[in-house]
Amino acid sequence: MKKMVYRWLVCALMAALFMSIMPAAQAAGSFTSQTYNSRTYKIYVPGGYQKGTAVPMIVMMHGCTQDPDQFAAGTQMNTLAESKNFIVIYPDQPSSANQNKCWNWYDPAHQSRGSGEPALIADMVNQVKSQYSIDSNRVYVAGLSAGAAMSVILGVTYPDIFAAINVSSGLEYKSATTLTAANTAMINGGPDPVSQGNAAYSAMGSNKRIVPVIVFHGTSDYIVYPVNGNQVITQWAQTNDMASDGIDNNNITDQPDSTQNGTVSGGRSYTVYNYKDSTTGNIVMQKYAVTSMGHAWSGGSSSGSYTDPQGPNASQLSYDFFMAHPMNGTGGGNGGGGGDTTPPVTSASPAGSTFNAPVTVTLSANESATTYYTLDGSTPTTSSTIYSGPITINASATLKYFSVDTAGNVETIRSQTYTINSAGNSSTLASIAAEDGFAGQLLADGLSTTVHKIGDKGMTNVDTYRTILSFDTSLLPSTATISSVKLRIYRKSLSGTVNSISLDIKNGFFGSVSGLEQGDYGAAASATGIATIAVPASNNAYTEVSLPSSAFTYINKTGRTQLRLKASTPADITSDVLEIYGGEDSTYAPQLIVNY
Repeated sequence: MKKMVYRWLVCALMAALFMSIMPAAQAAGSFTSQTYNSRTYKIYVPGGYQKGTAVPMIVMMHGCTQDPDQFAAGTQMNTLAESKNFIVIYPDQPSSANQNKCWNWYDPAHQSRGSGEPALIADMVNQVKSQYSIDSNRVYVAGLSAGAAMSVILGVTYPDIFAAINVSSGLEYKSATTLTAANTAMINGGPDPVSQGNAAYSAMGSNKRIVPVIVFHGTSDYIVYPVNGNQVITQWAQTNDMASDGIDNNNITDQPDSTQNGTVSGGRSYTVYNYKDSTTGNIVMQKYAVTSMGHAWSGGSSSGSYTDPQGPNASQLSYDFFMAHPMNGTGGGNGGGGGDTTPPVTSASPAGSTFNAPVTVTLSANESATTYYTLDGSTPTTSSTIYSGPITINASATLKYFSVDTAGNVETIRSQTYTINSAGNSSTLASIAAEDGFAGQLLADGLSTTVHKIGDKGMTNVDTYRTILSFDTSLLPSTATISSVKLRIYRKSLSGTVNSISLDIKNGFFGSVSGLEQGDYGAAASATGIATIAVPASNNAYTEVSLPSSAFTYINKTGRTQLRLKASTPADITSDVLEIYGGEDSTYAPQLIVNY
């Protein structure tokens, strides 16, 4: 590991000495663990919470070497949640995802909507929203250090979920795209923040909006240097200026409209910088520069790590800022929920699939709402076609849609893909559960018919695990002339970095029997590297690839056809593994779609 990485971890060595005696955050509600797709997070539910009454939610992103318990103890956010009646969740970054438990903010795989850690956090939020009464206008994210850098990414990639963000000792959007660049950015700052602001605005896509930001940074932070706090403000000033009206016209700038100086009683002095939207006069950004504070959560408790109890109380100040900045300028006030704040849910019937003739699709919302849609795969907006009756799809198309209810709640965009087989005949074959699974490179690397993983075990290894998918292609007519073949796979989970997946094909089966064997890992194929399939963007999402016509000859109409999946991964310390669903799952089983 490069020398500069240790600058971030110096304080952690001291913190580790007392972690075992650190008390839990003191509050009266429940603080429990939950999981989403095998990833853990903790949730604090205040004692005053009542189902049916929508409350705000704050997502707390810990820093390197920390965990949810440590971050909750240091920020005391649970105690504040108890008094103000809001829910807090603390996603946990395990060492299996990053050896130092850092969020991977510098990795391009975790800087975009719909993939990596941003998608994971968004899915956790949606899971909590499905279980509790949450005010969708008042969902926020706050983070420290690596968690703050991820907070910035979440504000950019999911502005439709997070109403406002806190950035404590963090960095601008895409300040780095490699570990080496991350070390440099932490000291010298990232690329030009105006350019990064434009990149962030572009990444927002159709969800673009002004995202209020509150920044805390110590003037003596020698792990993530203060230049980064300044760049966060400049980046977001540019992003928000563009988002305000689509024009770079300085409605919002990085020049403060007002400043105030303050001192914590018996503690540190600080300066507050306020940045307004000139068209509304509202403060949209705020920065606290805390004199002589290092790399820490300002005003935090000494019962946690990376805190400075002498600074202004970042938890209370962030809460106040958040409550003044709901998503749509409406909501239930400080800790309350007034009126309808739940977005509608729209379903498509039939769902996307392969059809041998034109199909008529009906869109239905679960409440009174206006539904907007597109058929060309573009992102729909409120300027798109309004649904007024069944849609006839005559040719293959991707239908994207969302609804807005009478209270103004906006649904997340949904998508269905309809494949119309003009040739008239199609067979969709699911992989055979008893015969598919993964085989390890070595005997010690394992074998399983219930786990389907592709990737490496880390420690500079690559290509440790390969997955075999077995299809009964004898179900195809013996006289069929194949015109196209697609493989579709669904992602179950992803850890580390998997760049792509290559396919080998076997007319018959790898090895000596159709069932999975250890030797299938390296057994001879009829053809290797016939196609490359992308990694699905999020859990339960799919990708598909068309096999070249040269592979059709290997489709066995009298028995099995098997495919072997191999991953392209970096030769790094971290284990890089994509797990897909197998034939045992009726909803997400791999599919071989054959047209003839």
